Amino acid sequence: MKESKAMFDLEKHNTFKMKVKAKNGLFINTAEDLNKVDTDKYLILGSGSDVLFVDDYEGTVLINAIKSLEIKHEGNFYKVRAGGGILLDSLISELVDNGAYGLENLSAVPGTVGAAPVQNVGAYGVEVGDYIESVEFFDLRTKESGRLLKKDCLFTYRHSIFKEDIAKSWFITYVNFSLPDTFTPNFTYKGIEGEGLFSAKAVRDKIIALRSAKLPDPKFVGNAGSFFKNPIVNKETVDAIKAQYQDAPVYPFENGLYKLAAGWLIDKAGCRGITKDNAGTWEHQALVLVNRGGAKPSEIIALGKYICAKVKEKFAVDLYPEVRLIGKDGEVFWQDL
Repeated sequence: MKESKAMFDLEKHNTFKMKVKAKNGLFINTAEDLNKVDTDKYLILGSGSDVLFVDDYEGTVLINAIKSLEIKHEGNFYKVRAGGGILLDSLISELVDNGAYGLENLSAVPGTVGAAPVQNVGAYGVEVGDYIESVEFFDLRTKESGRLLKKDCLFTYRHSIFKEDIAKSWFITYVNFSLPDTFTPNFTYKGIEGEGLFSAKAVRDKIIALRSAKLPDPKFVGNAGSFFKNPIVNKETVDAIKAQYQDAPVYPFENGLYKLAAGWLIDKAGCRGITKDNAGTWEHQALVLVNRGGAKPSEIIALGKYICAKVKEKFAVDLYPEVRLIGKDGEVFWQDL
């Protein structure tokens, strides 16, 4: 475990490229390092691809750098134990090369393995929770290790038990996957349906190309991917939107509810490609808020609030951030900003 000097610079540890700092920073290279953490005020961070720092953080940032990987072939499945600090896309590349399939639709999704279960990240018809067997963690409060089976992770759309209060002190050390050794393509997403992709490598390459065409590279343009969640609404709201736009993208959800495409709503509300101060929305995908260069947290927030107001005005639909919002004392709520 390596401790940084006081006032740890976070600019390289958040893909929005916010010029913010933390009181301290610790790189957690092994699960054993967590036994040495001696602070009650901490923030667990992977690659910082799912956060917007709205202020300097007045505590210690714990950066997940556990990168060990085990891949074992058992029967018709690969059993994979991946360190939480491995980049998710790097893991997927390794798995496809080894003949372990299922996660290829998540190719090029930013972030680390340890962060993926928290949001139950998903893309192109696949959610990471679909293939998780268990999640290992260290409870920083009790100083004890634990493991949750998939059924206990409570995976739902962009949510898991790891986002709930009970798990605030849990540091995800390893994620265990069970992946078939037979490739079965998932073409539920219309963008890749019928493309005649006959291998996991071909699917991976196609999805990387799709994402590259639509989404900005955080190496060059500060962003945290999709800023807002796709809203879940009732049939009455769907009918009202369909009355205006027959081709509006609507997806059945559960319990009689429907999922709308937040990017489409933002686009139709006239907010694609706009710029306010140093913040903007991406020209090719309105769901992505970007740092045009030198943006302050307040400018990203102001743009997000403006977008919410425009979508609410046009469609009577509320948008809520998918990114985590971090203030000086930890996570904060959108409605409080």
